[in-house]
Amino acid sequence: METVDVRKEVLEEVELLGRTGYFTGMRVDKETVPEGMHCYELRHGDDWGFPVSVEESVRVNYFGAVLFTEEMELGNEKALQFGYEDFLYTGEQMYLSQVIGGQEPEIFKDGKALAEFFKETFPMTEEEGQKVVDYMEGHGYLLGYMDGGMLRGDLCDEQDKVTWEPYTIDDAVDAVTEWNFELIKDAEAAVTNPKDMIDFANQKSRLDSLREDEQILDKMFDRTTHGKMIEAIGTSLAEALIEDISRGGDIDAAVKNLTDQIKEGVDQKPDVSPEVKKNGGKSR
Repeated sequence: METVDVRKEVLEEVELLGRTGYFTGMRVDKETVPEGMHCYELRHGDDWGFPVSVEESVRVNYFGAVLFTEEMELGNEKALQFGYEDFLYTGEQMYLSQVIGGQEPEIFKDGKALAEFFKETFPMTEEEGQKVVDYMEGHGYLLGYMDGGMLRGDLCDEQDKVTWEPYTIDDAVDAVTEWNFELIKDAEAAVTNPKDMIDFANQKSRLDSLREDEQILDKMFDRTTHGKMIEAIGTSLAEALIEDISRGGDIDAAVKNLTDQIKEGVDQKPDVSPEVKKNGGKSR
């Protein structure tokens, strides 16, 4: 059976039988469990979506693994049964290093650091990286990394505390591209209805700067999985339209078929804003 290094997994904080634990749905390589942590396995019953017992080892009806900072007494049966009210997710996510050492992610201080971190998986220039860092900070977020993965820190979720969650570079670029689009709309409205000439000049300068950012961010978005998916869908639909017309089909019917497919694709496309989807993957 395939197992994972639990030190590299993002864990879900759970409450099990009154204890705080750290859960993963993967099978854990017990050799990777750090000293001082105790790993147990959960079994599901007829309802495969919910565990019913915690045991030393589970081979059939495996639900996941849960780690505790204290040892759990399982009794002679080496298993404890429990009900729906005894297991719940708190909504918190973290790496094991945060649990056992109170460690915090390293923060990307600038675009150079972000570009260096993603040089193998999502190559970008320092300028591109700086745009992502700046837009994130401007909207109350930090980007950091821990155990080889990127996280986003919310500065506004709790007072005097940064709330961290796993985050991808694709989602980061998607978010800043959408923010840029919204800022451009606001700036265009301000330029159209300025308070005076000085305000017009200031707003026009801001709009020009945002449009320069747009050019940079659009190119980054095209390299994300979101952008590639939208491009692939567009290419497929265009090829289907050409094929319909080449077979001598009615142009109006072919266009209607294309628009129906586009609507269906937009309805099913997850995690991409309506503006982005409407404009073929671009922020405008």
